[in-house]
Amino acid sequence: MKLHACRKLIVFCLSMVIGLPLLAQKVSKDKPWSVRMAESEMIRNPQAWQLDFVKEPKWNYTHGLVLQSMMDVYDRYGDKKFYDYALTFADEMVQNDGSIRTYKVEDYTYDRLNSGKILFRIYEQEKNEKYKKAMDMLRSQFDGHPRNEDGTFWHKKSYPNQVWLDGVYMSLPYYAEYAYRNNDVEVYKDIVNQFVGVAKHTYDEKNDVYRHACDVSKQQKWADPVTGQSQHCWGRAMGWFSMACVDVLDFMPVHEPGREHIIAILNKLAKQIKARQDAKTGVWYQVIDRSGDEGNYLEATASTMFVYTLLKAIRKGYINPSYMSVAEKGYRGILKEFIKVDDNGVVTLDKCCAVAGLGGKNYRSGDYQYYLSEPIRPNDPKGVGPFIMASLEWERLPVKPQSPATPLAGDTLVVARDGSGQYRTLAEAIERVRVFMDYNVTIFVKKGTYKEKLIIPEQLENVEIVGEDRDETIITFDDHANINKMDTFRTYTMKVEGNKLTFRNLTIENNAPQMGQAVALHTEGDCIKFINCRFLGNQDTIYTGGRYARLYFKNCYIEGTTDFIFGPATALFEDCHIHCKRNSYITAASTPQEVKYGYIFKKCKITATPEVTKMYLGRPWRPYGYTLFMECEMGDFIVPAGWHNWGKVDNEKTARYLEYKNTGAGANKTERVAWSRQLTKKEVEAITYENIFSSERTWMLNE
Repeated sequence: MKLHACRKLIVFCLSMVIGLPLLAQKVSKDKPWSVRMAESEMIRNPQAWQLDFVKEPKWNYTHGLVLQSMMDVYDRYGDKKFYDYALTFADEMVQNDGSIRTYKVEDYTYDRLNSGKILFRIYEQEKNEKYKKAMDMLRSQFDGHPRNEDGTFWHKKSYPNQVWLDGVYMSLPYYAEYAYRNNDVEVYKDIVNQFVGVAKHTYDEKNDVYRHACDVSKQQKWADPVTGQSQHCWGRAMGWFSMACVDVLDFMPVHEPGREHIIAILNKLAKQIKARQDAKTGVWYQVIDRSGDEGNYLEATASTMFVYTLLKAIRKGYINPSYMSVAEKGYRGILKEFIKVDDNGVVTLDKCCAVAGLGGKNYRSGDYQYYLSEPIRPNDPKGVGPFIMASLEWERLPVKPQSPATPLAGDTLVVARDGSGQYRTLAEAIERVRVFMDYNVTIFVKKGTYKEKLIIPEQLENVEIVGEDRDETIITFDDHANINKMDTFRTYTMKVEGNKLTFRNLTIENNAPQMGQAVALHTEGDCIKFINCRFLGNQDTIYTGGRYARLYFKNCYIEGTTDFIFGPATALFEDCHIHCKRNSYITAASTPQEVKYGYIFKKCKITATPEVTKMYLGRPWRPYGYTLFMECEMGDFIVPAGWHNWGKVDNEKTARYLEYKNTGAGANKTERVAWSRQLTKKEVEAITYENIFSSERTWMLNE
């Protein structure tokens, strides 16, 4: 039986157990709120398609919203039942040919796009091509989706010329993530224009709110004849718009033109959220521009969306940290006003507006009384999903929100996957380190497997990341270049952009299958040390970026298949173990012509798996590639020629390939290519730490 079929059967059986009467099911009150709510929702809906009170399977945005939040819980806490729950829905809805039950591209409705976001992670894990076909089909909707003259999308084909705040969240996060994963850079401009256009159409300058929607043609009865805007600011619509901002920014390159416009809109929304927070309870009303008026009520879905937006925006640095007081008051207010827990620990989110819209067959006028007339129910997925997401953000906070921690000189921050430290992920600890420091901060990472795709930003300096045990403190991810045409330089598990950093006693792994380039470590910063670390991967395990960057590897283990140490930086590998896993090439240096030293392997041990019989020391990725092996031990799997010209004879005139006093069967120099060279003792004496790195050795002290 195929693996995914087995898993589906197991999860189905689990769902039958979960499907027992609620009295037989219990949720531990000792768990975080995100986990408690996710488990409670699985009890209420034993099969994932049952979410949103439906009677038969349906592909809709609400399923994707809740299942995405559950996959976030899985990523954070590691309980695979949440991932498997989402997988059962994907398996149920996505057919083998990539078609999706109840979805048709030609309907051109935004509400069918949001669930596509769960497929990105599922495809990465399952490697089932039907998910890729489904994602491609969903992406194709944007190509034909009707637009207004200014380029803004219609909310639906059946709603001509209308732009709704709701629709921005249903569509643009998927659009952005697909573009990011497929390197479709032209899409980013369109995404920015959508945000700017929708904001322009819906913003009410007089009252400083975003209205629910706008009919650009001004034909609808609900539309103002002058502005085309609807009558009110509906809380959840503003919540959708807010969440769309913070989620899209995850996939917009930092220097993408127009990105600042989305951040500006987000800041305006944050200001509105703060201004209309209920002073007594900390939560928000159903109709935002009529907060506190007779008949209006405090509403859960908008409140959870606002808190999620604020917490994430603060963490990402998009808005002022002073908004933390608003977010804290809001989150505590949600727990007090809306959360109920029964005797079995099952969690309920109360006071959720079931639905609200404009126009349609049963015409919705959008006046004040209309928004108050829609049903109110508990555990609506449009509140459950954002509550889980907001709780995950809350649970990331290491200290009381009123006084967020900034590490002081000599601080040690502790990361522990099991929750015994200040942080559960390395990413959280990194975000708490102050930028451009002139003192040292240590991040101590306890044993565990941390599935994280990390960027150590360029603003970080003087930070040391130390694992508890080299072989048992593992940072891993599984991106590779064949995922939706992802280019090599985005496949990294860890990308290090900061300077004067030290990594010690860690394993950094890319565990993607041998299907192409898959980088474990990508460096761009200068003066970076790796001490007693392991780097696991296949093709392109370590990329040493930075034209003039300087790196030092000491007592490290590095394995790979092809060109698994490559790039332009100057790097010294001392007392390292280099392990070859397939007949190919160890290095692919691209040293710039003006840089004196590239790769230097000093007193390293080169080994290979038994099936490896033909391994080259290196080939020049760029013409002036520099690689030196000195006093290294090599097995007989090293080809007698030693070096390869990458199929370009001209490289033989420029490449700098050198050796000195290597030992072992693979070190025989009698058959080396004529364009490589054996150094003399005098030449080697000049290769000092100071000369290699063109600086004092201060950043390498104590090694």
